[in-house]
Amino acid sequence: MLRLFGFLFMFALTAGGYMFVDYKMSARWAGREDAEGLTFREYLGGLSGRLAGLGGGGSNGMPTKLADMLPKPPEGWKARPVEAGDTDGFLPKNSKKADKNGIAAVTAMAKGEAGSGVEVAALTYEKGDRKLIVKAVRYPNVIFTSMAAMPQRLELQMQTAEFRGTEFATVRGLDLTEDLLPEGFRGRMFFADVGAQIQLRVLAPKRMKDEDLLPFLETLHVKAMNAGVIDKVEGLGEVPVIVLASALDGAERDAYLADVAARAASEAARTEAGRVEAEAAQAAGAMAEGDTGGGFLGGLFGGNETAADAAAEPKAAEKSGKASCTTGKDGVKRCTVETAAPSE
Repeated sequence: MLRLFGFLFMFALTAGGYMFVDYKMSARWAGREDAEGLTFREYLGGLSGRLAGLGGGGSNGMPTKLADMLPKPPEGWKARPVEAGDTDGFLPKNSKKADKNGIAAVTAMAKGEAGSGVEVAALTYEKGDRKLIVKAVRYPNVIFTSMAAMPQRLELQMQTAEFRGTEFATVRGLDLTEDLLPEGFRGRMFFADVGAQIQLRVLAPKRMKDEDLLPFLETLHVKAMNAGVIDKVEGLGEVPVIVLASALDGAERDAYLADVAARAASEAARTEAGRVEAEAAQAAGAMAEGDTGGGFLGGLFGGNETAADAAAEPKAAEKSGKASCTTGKDGVKRCTVETAAPSE
């Protein structure tokens, strides 16, 4: 009996310590570490996803680790973890006069993301003297479950081409855009996102043709990525089709561009609807909790908000940003945030 009691005590102590540290880290990601920031209920909403990600595979057989979702090495290629020097061959021969933003974008492919709870997977594929880098970053669930993290969520949802974007391919429903690097760079940069939570980047040699990238895209596990984010897209990864934009012309290309633009508009509308719904739910929850009283447990679970605080939420929501994204025929996804006029 004493052994059982000791085991339970140590387990509770260890689990409690983990949750305390994880909660503080999640609150930091939410951008708020004070008493009015991330509530314990919001924290628990994202905890299950983080615990599930500790395993190697899900119950449906799909991988849950980000590294296992990256492409398998095509025939003749070998894959290994990325190293700092792997990006040197993609930079201009004379970096002194090179575009600084371009250098930062390329060298970032070999750097890890700062911040607790961020999962990074980056592989360098080699064949002879050729290298190709694939990097995926998954941000914490709390950014997509907590209203306190709305600014971080909007920032991720609005990420677009840094230089000049053009449609490249659609991989099982996932639109992959090429971001044309400045003159002098010896690489091609591609990007995509899954639910904004997983940010995908590909850096390929300048001389690599579009068709040469298909063997990598064929084994990219889009379906598993979609299953591993909060804001899932129905059917993403389930369509066994890869469309290469450069292989289309005339009416086919126009139809393809229209489809990409329609998906971008639908994503923007879904993002806005989710924002409005989340703010309404938070306001309703705050009003309901205002009658439950305070105390330690009430504060821990966000129950220390008063009815007056809840009533003030809609006014704050009026000032929050509304994201709107469109994709033009040039392939550039443009996002704007509309804000209400400040109250007098």
